[in-house]
Amino acid sequence: MKVVYTSPRVENLQFLKSEFSSHDVIVLEEPKNDLFYDALEGKITVDFYVKKIGTPYPLYTGKLMEMLKELRGKEIMQVEPYLEEVEKLKNLGEGDERVKEMEKRVNALYIDYTESFLKVDFEEIVEKILRFSKAEAERIALRDEMRAKALENLDNAAIEAGMNHFKLAEILDAKSVRIPEIIAERIGARYLESPGEKILRAFIFKEDEDFKLLAARNLIFTTLLEKREMEPDFDGDFPHFMQEQKLVRFVDKLDYEKCKKLFHKFWSPK
Repeated sequence: MKVVYTSPRVENLQFLKSEFSSHDVIVLEEPKNDLFYDALEGKITVDFYVKKIGTPYPLYTGKLMEMLKELRGKEIMQVEPYLEEVEKLKNLGEGDERVKEMEKRVNALYIDYTESFLKVDFEEIVEKILRFSKAEAERIALRDEMRAKALENLDNAAIEAGMNHFKLAEILDAKSVRIPEIIAERIGARYLESPGEKILRAFIFKEDEDFKLLAARNLIFTTLLEKREMEPDFDGDFPHFMQEQKLVRFVDKLDYEKCKKLFHKFWSPK
């Protein structure tokens, strides 16, 4: 069993395909979907599937589905029990109580964080980033615990996982690989974690960090980060990776006061 840490970036798919190809079972990090196998088997078009599920990453999802269709003879599964419980809560009004309470708490903190931007109060936003991040780390831990239990009996499986699910491989006692690190090695660089990744890692593993500085840097990082989906223009082009790593190098040089000045430059009313 091998956990493949990745993110929904088109440039990651060539490496994801390589990992998937060397395993008999492929496990995607998503809740079960009635239309998924219809799309894989060609009963519906990939375009229809992508539009129907309303993904925030339509370009990536479409290309992922086309890639999965090429992997003949593999058992492909969707396993994400936490998110399945979230869907039950939304659609049926009932589900796992732990998930219900976690979603209620995390969503309330996220709303509190986003609403704090209305005041343009840097100190308050930094504090609320950390409150939300701590709760998000707890949600990630619960997701990993539930997912690991559902996966524990699999063999020779490639497990897709988001970059912040740091403990999943450890819980499963599985090998792991991080696709951004593969890209970094390909271009002769060292992968640098974003401030947000550092915050979540520290909360999950209960490590000491300068949390206020990381939150301040993360605020600048997310402000400047390109939000639209980008596609490589040529083989060896990694647009998301290059932009994100350039931003990490930039914000890693900022002290708290410089972050505060930049925040007001970007967010204060003109």
